[in-house]
Amino acid sequence: GGIIPPAMPFVVEQVGLTASEYGAVVSAFALARMLANVPSAIAIERFGRRPFMIHSLSLIALGVGGIGLASTFEELYLCRLMTGVGVSLLGGAATLMITDISTPLNRASTMAPVMSGFTAGTALGPAIGGFMVDSVGLDPTFYLVGASYLGVAAVNRMVLRETKRQPIKFKWRKKPMKPVVKEDDTLSGAVQNAVGQWVPLMKQRSVQSIMGMNAAYWMALAGAQMTVMPLILTDQAGLNLSATELGQVYMGMSLIQIVGNPLFARFIDQIGKAPAIVCGCTLISLPMAALPLCQDWVQLAAVCGIWASGSSMMSTAPLAYMSDKVAESERAQSIALLRTCGDVGFLVGASAIGALADWTGSLDQGMQTSAGLLLSATAWFAARQLIFAE
Repeated sequence: GGIIPPAMPFVVEQVGLTASEYGAVVSAFALARMLANVPSAIAIERFGRRPFMIHSLSLIALGVGGIGLASTFEELYLCRLMTGVGVSLLGGAATLMITDISTPLNRASTMAPVMSGFTAGTALGPAIGGFMVDSVGLDPTFYLVGASYLGVAAVNRMVLRETKRQPIKFKWRKKPMKPVVKEDDTLSGAVQNAVGQWVPLMKQRSVQSIMGMNAAYWMALAGAQMTVMPLILTDQAGLNLSATELGQVYMGMSLIQIVGNPLFARFIDQIGKAPAIVCGCTLISLPMAALPLCQDWVQLAAVCGIWASGSSMMSTAPLAYMSDKVAESERAQSIALLRTCGDVGFLVGASAIGALADWTGSLDQGMQTSAGLLLSATAWFAARQLIFAE
């Protein structure tokens, strides 16, 4: 997945997309995740975590490899949809695996190594991917990255074990005399039941707060980091970075997150999840607003370093916050709800900020609008923590 940001500006140039079309391609990923979140949560609960840690990677491989064959907006859009469904399955299975083996006292710390692993992959993607785009070409790079996902699927098949807890059955337990009424076992029935579980969750003030904050966070991130930032940095009128240089920028941000994740996770467990969310989003929004003003590598490094530090906090704090606020039986659907809010934000942010950049004729305006949105949402979240003592 780390190859996408440094490579996509050159895909945009090759296919001839506008900023709004590129925003739509970026948002397709979130649309697919949003539509797949509930079915994937149901499937993971029903069939276990391990199968989806394997087969989801094959779907991602098809989506990423297909970008190398795409020559139109529609084909790119379809590839991103496939990738989004695969990531929804993979993310849900990985998150539930971690919650299965952790407790509220160590959840952020337990999640941190996994998030560092994801971030390490994200760091290798831009570094190797940017170099490959400049050396072997754009299309072969996507083919090779797709093949690498298939390799990870093979490794997962060999090393992972199922973590879903199974109910204890006693042989001497008597069978009920009365007939048991079975619940609706169809997918549509399961979806209705799952969405029905969201209603009482959404009545909780703490859940409402993290839903709104997570949606705003991903809206700003999709508009800024995923859509506008790579276009700004490769713009010939600005820093005019090559694919390799752009990959180095994303790699540097990811490396900071790798180092920061375990350090900030301990900090989050000590000071609380809500203060960490406020601090992390503030550290992201300020450099986000400053990025269009960067004139050289030194300024860019400082801005991206602060941005990445905030992202380290946000990698575990929202999930840990939500997990702490709900009962264990509600955890799977609460995580699906949280991810769906993020996907809605991602979907709206990428499309809206891309369209805004086209409408105003300014990529800088899109970046600074994203920063203002995130800072406003952070202030709202902080105020709710004080008012409702969540």
